[in-house]
Amino acid sequence: MNVLLTGATGLLGLHVAGELVRQGHAVKAVYRSLPQPFSALPWFKDIDWVKGAITSATEMEAAVRGADAVIHAAARTEPSPSDLSAYVTANITATQNILSAVQKWHVGRLVYVSTAAVYGPGTLTQPATEESPYAFHLMRSGYIASKYQAQQRVLQAVRQGTNAVIVNPAFMLGPYDFKPSSGAILQHVLRRGPVFYPGAGGKSFIDVRDAARATVNALTMGQTGHSYLLANESLTYDQFFALAARLSGKKKHLIPVLAPVLRAAGRLGSSGEQLLRRPFQLNHINAVLMTQDNYYSGEKARRELAMPATPVAQAIADALEWFKEPRS
Repeated sequence: MNVLLTGATGLLGLHVAGELVRQGHAVKAVYRSLPQPFSALPWFKDIDWVKGAITSATEMEAAVRGADAVIHAAARTEPSPSDLSAYVTANITATQNILSAVQKWHVGRLVYVSTAAVYGPGTLTQPATEESPYAFHLMRSGYIASKYQAQQRVLQAVRQGTNAVIVNPAFMLGPYDFKPSSGAILQHVLRRGPVFYPGAGGKSFIDVRDAARATVNALTMGQTGHSYLLANESLTYDQFFALAARLSGKKKHLIPVLAPVLRAAGRLGSSGEQLLRRPFQLNHINAVLMTQDNYYSGEKARRELAMPATPVAQAIADALEWFKEPRS
């Protein structure tokens, strides 16, 4: 199958590219800039790398032409700023460009990569599912709001006849996190000195390679118009940071920060955003997200997309080992 992939330079996207190659697909990957270290990827030479902008309807129309399927994984994922306007072009307009190209060239299937965060999170005992309500109370996050709106565009296209499936990854960890993205949480553990972490809440984690496998499987599995949460293991922050510290092989002093303190700091950050007209990494909505329970069930994806269930300890260990390797 000829597959057009966007977002191949992101953590999930680059593993999707490798999984596509492993499954025997011909891969054309659109990139904006190609970091030099990418040439060390085992599957780098097996990819047809094409420079292009997802924000250009013309360029995406040209890129999609001839594809049997499209995986749209590109997005702006930074948690700040909180303003939706910062995400419209990269996350909403770009998705519409892909949808228009898919419809124009009658592409067989589109797999859209959204985020688990568009669904209101559940608890450890009752994690959220694909039937859970959308997280309208969290739409103050520009990122979440943009991904929700883009997902709705995809569902609207399905109602118009587009064959599309949506995957909603939880917090992904694994090797080859070049930027880094989610792996920054592990770099935090590896740094010298005490490790401060949220004293309340937790997340659902998944090995990025499992998420990539499910995403590629969605080309031929899964039901049109359905969403699939990609989540495996749920841990409180106490459990996660203790596990990461142990796997790092270093003696670490873990210090939980009370949720009220983090949320107060977040409110100050939001005030700073409004006053100085620039993003703050810690604003109020991000502080809320950091200190709440963010738990999701991946049962549907395991059942319908044959998603593996690698222990999160393996993902953490492999990511830590990769971060420790010297970079030229």
